[in-house]
Amino acid sequence: MRIDYDTHLHTSYSTDSNTDLHDQVEAARKLGLKGICITDHTDYDFPLDQCPGFSGVPFVFDIDEYKSDIQKERENQPNFEILTGVECGLQTDCDVVRKNRVLSEDPEFDQIIGSIHLIDKKDPYYPAFWENQNAFGLLQRYFELTLENIHLFSAFDTLGHLDYAVRYAPRDFVYHPSDFFEITDEIMRFLIQNNKALEINTSPLKKGYGSINPHPDFIKRYYELGGRQITIGSDAHTTDAMAYEFDSVADQLMQTGFTGYVIYRKHLPEFHHFNMIL
Repeated sequence: MRIDYDTHLHTSYSTDSNTDLHDQVEAARKLGLKGICITDHTDYDFPLDQCPGFSGVPFVFDIDEYKSDIQKERENQPNFEILTGVECGLQTDCDVVRKNRVLSEDPEFDQIIGSIHLIDKKDPYYPAFWENQNAFGLLQRYFELTLENIHLFSAFDTLGHLDYAVRYAPRDFVYHPSDFFEITDEIMRFLIQNNKALEINTSPLKKGYGSINPHPDFIKRYYELGGRQITIGSDAHTTDAMAYEFDSVADQLMQTGFTGYVIYRKHLPEFHHFNMIL
């Protein structure tokens, strides 16, 4: 495999996953990966009305228990690297920003993914979100919120699935990433200037959405602007999605000009070349 690490993974600590931590570790080992980063969802103040059928507080879990379980897996798998991460849901609410800052100060985290899952408190995952709406305008709003959020909270290491919302746009929406370059260039320049990575997320391929996040046009644009720091994650919520299409995505990235990717240990980037496949 060209890529040795999957740095975006979920377990049953995430509200939207039922996969045991141990099972994710075993799946990664069987694939021949050298390591993974567990990055369960912490999305503070996620609206309960956007979680139909769920009761309780969504996308929040016991951080100490989480870290303890990861440490137990490390002890049971001494020859396999398990990094501790979190996918931090970004919102512009002052209280969420404060909570995210406190979370980011935890010294045991290796990597924090900064992700936006809501557009003005609504989840684009649901078809009702798009009904009688202008899809272009909603995506523009998503990118505006992304830019606003990363200026409010920048204590993340990599920006998750940049154009996430387009996964769920109506099928008849014609998507041209270049239509959004004016604002996404600002996002990318912020990442580059502040030594942040851009995540390459393969989850849409597994789910049948057709293209990775961000779209390859955005990845090329990032490279043109001078961006070289990328992380690669499957965003797997189940074991069968682990490292999905990593080899083909690595080939795409190499054609763009990238020679490798980074992983984070205690927020310090470590470069890894793409492996050669003989």
